[in-house]
Amino acid sequence: MWGMVQMDDDTRQALLLFNRRSAAAEAAAETARRLKKAATAKDEAADALKSAQDGGGGAEVVAEAEAAWRAAVETWQMIRDGREPEPEEEAPAEDETLKTTRHRPKKRPRTRTNPSPKPPRAAGGSRK
Repeated sequence: MWGMVQMDDDTRQALLLFNRRSAAAEAAAETARRLKKAATAKDEAADALKSAQDGGGGAEVVAEAEAAWRAAVETWQMIRDGREPEPEEEAPAEDETLKTTRHRPKKRPRTRTNPSPKPPRAAGGSRK
């Protein structure tokens, strides 16, 4: 239906330049959006830290709030400097780690919705 459009080299170069500039503008807008989001998270973490310090929630609560604030500041700085922040990995709680290493998971009973995993038989094959 639509054939290949013939264009001269000047038009092709202009189109390539336009596409590059468009992609750069989109990337800049995305970075600005991420920077704004990180700044908001940093400010919220600072407010949470201040309320934890003022509220007398205990040293553990203050330490958690401070760790969250430091992580938010680090993420904000990395985005601001043009670096990609590392994805956060949630480590299981210490109690959960002990529970999973001490006990084996329970086996679920075999039902129609949970059949035993058997490899499919080859068509026309013999049974052993």
